[in-house]
Amino acid sequence: MKTRTYLFLMAAAILIPVVLAFWIGVSMLLDWERESRIRRVQETARATALVVDREIAVAEALLRTIANSESLGDQNVGRVYRLAKRLNGEAGNRWTVLVDEDTRPVFNTLKPLGTQLPGTNRRYAAEVLRSGRTRVSGYFQGPTSGRAVVSVDVPSPPNNDKRYVVSQIFDARYFERAFANSALEPTWLVGIFDGNGVTIARNKGGPHSAGKPMHPEMRVAAQAAGSGVLRHTTHEGVEVYGIYTRSAVSGWTIVIGVPVAEIESAARTAALYATMALIVLMGLAIFVAVFLGNKLSAALQQAGSVANSLARGAVARPRPTRVDEVDALLDGLHFTSQALNRESAARQALQHEREQLLLSEQRARRVAEAQSRAKDGFLAMLGHELRNPLAAISGAMSVLEMPNLKPELAANARDISRRQMRHLTRIVDDLLDVQRILSGKIVLQQAPVDLGEVLRACVEAKRLVDKGSHHWEVDLGPAWVDGDRTRLEQVVDNLLHNAIKYTPAGGSIAVRCRVQGKVVQVEVRDTGVGIAPELLPVIFDVLVQGPTSIDRAQGGLGLGLALVKELTALHGGKVSVHSDGHGKGCTFTVGFPLRAGGAPEDGAGGQAATQRPTLDPA
Repeated sequence: MKTRTYLFLMAAAILIPVVLAFWIGVSMLLDWERESRIRRVQETARATALVVDREIAVAEALLRTIANSESLGDQNVGRVYRLAKRLNGEAGNRWTVLVDEDTRPVFNTLKPLGTQLPGTNRRYAAEVLRSGRTRVSGYFQGPTSGRAVVSVDVPSPPNNDKRYVVSQIFDARYFERAFANSALEPTWLVGIFDGNGVTIARNKGGPHSAGKPMHPEMRVAAQAAGSGVLRHTTHEGVEVYGIYTRSAVSGWTIVIGVPVAEIESAARTAALYATMALIVLMGLAIFVAVFLGNKLSAALQQAGSVANSLARGAVARPRPTRVDEVDALLDGLHFTSQALNRESAARQALQHEREQLLLSEQRARRVAEAQSRAKDGFLAMLGHELRNPLAAISGAMSVLEMPNLKPELAANARDISRRQMRHLTRIVDDLLDVQRILSGKIVLQQAPVDLGEVLRACVEAKRLVDKGSHHWEVDLGPAWVDGDRTRLEQVVDNLLHNAIKYTPAGGSIAVRCRVQGKVVQVEVRDTGVGIAPELLPVIFDVLVQGPTSIDRAQGGLGLGLALVKELTALHGGKVSVHSDGHGKGCTFTVGFPLRAGGAPEDGAGGQAATQRPTLDPA
């Protein structure tokens, strides 16, 4: 056989298993798509059941409030009636009924207190009082309202002289609010059925369907298992997948019927697209096989002709066939040495690349371990920083709850709460700002800003908080920049806060602002604890702090200087720090580009001209 025939057979040997595997895959895709859609509906059914359970749980909590009230224990029916009326509010689709041990109605919040109420043949009170547990009824007709209703019944405590059952009555249509779930498609049929399979509510034809029995096949399936899927035909003649689940609280069953065509259509569409793609790919593969077969056959025929010429002693220089194997055969050993050289060089390059990759992996591992340690330290610090203010606030609240509290103690407790709340707010703000900056979501509101005036306002605020604990030296002048005033205040505030925090009482803090060429330079110098040499290169990184322990008094999460660096960079500036070592203080220097044109012409410049450098020895 010719080479082309072997090539075609090889292509067929490859394509036939691919086609078989494709059909198996399409079948699996159909099943997977169907199961995926059904799982989604099952999740929606469970969510709907949770909505119903939540309504019943809320009703049970309200009823227990009434059942355990002192008014009911004292048989003060009027007060109990007013309490039930107030808990129900103005809702017209739910009300409260109180019955005695013989199921005789005492009051119904639908009617004024004292109204003669009709009795009921539903002798449920004795059963509820005997069990001592909450009971959720099925569908029935309310004797007073004349509506289709369900009830949640709660017994009064057994230690009362006379016992009652407090019932929350729901209009059956009340539970139609569960159908407001946005995950429910308009084509779906959704129903809520009681433990006997009687319809309570339905999203389509609800008023006419209430009280009717569940589909027989669905009822058998629901009684056999708490949840599942049943393919059947509805009363309306629509073939659906019935996905059902049983409520753990009420024992009711929630059924969602999804038309079979809706489930199957998505799967068939996916299979159709996959089939079309296979046909196109197979056609392309056959075309490529024919083209390459012809090309390979022509190249081999030329190689045979050259070989015959060599056998006759003629040396022929063939033209390139663009088939690497044939060209290599014709060129012979001429290129063997070059190939060996290239292979040796390639091996050396690969060896070097492997070594570089190994070094990169080791560096990456060290970085990852350092980041993991930083994360653990940060979580520990965050827990400590949140625990301290929360403990102080909790203590202050306990003091405020003390009887006969002196005004000065109350004022002190409120002051502690406000101070600790400011501390918590600062922590949360720093965390949010770092996250916004690192994710690139922060946007600056650029405007002309007098940086000297910003510094002056921040220094005055910090001096008030400092309360004379430090000696301040302030030398400020007008310096206009283009920037976001709020973010510039944040930069200055973090630098001042850092200086106050790490400078012991009695130390000095100096703040300067001056214009040098086209740069506005801000300098904050303190005589505090200083910075160790090994921390200087990374002091502006996120989560970096000095060597403090978990119970240190300074506080902070290591975010302030990282915010300073990032916000300064967003304004086109740079920040640097200098320290002679531990205990020798430090100097932070921030440079911003000077605003082109100086002070604006709208009057702000006049304000800047009136400001003068000051020296505050306070």
